[in-house]
Amino acid sequence: MPIYEILSADMQRIRGRAPTSFKQQVEDADRRLNLLFDHLNNGDLLKPNTVSDMADLARAIQARDYEAARAIHVDILTNRTDECGQWMVSYQINCRVYRLSPSNRMNRLV
Repeated sequence: MPIYEILSADMQRIRGRAPTSFKQQVEDADRRLNLLFDHLNNGDLLKPNTVSDMADLARAIQARDYEAARAIHVDILTNRTDECGQWMVSYQINCRVYRLSPSNRMNRLV
């Protein structure tokens, strides 16, 4: 499933870039992301249109189109709160860690 593959790879990338001071947030995001994967595997909580939007969100992250990913995230969070659960926070944590990562700031300067 592309959602799993893309978001797992992104989590690995974040884990590799995050400063040690973010270790707890990264571990928390990883646990929450695994909750999403459990829901996807079990076919519960998420309706088909939300799964489709999550695939779009994953592809936007893979393309580094963070504005599109944020828009999809906000739409899901705002309009389908009953499907969000604990897993949705992992996206927010990952974005925060990525933005604050020293290597990310350095890459934007190069």
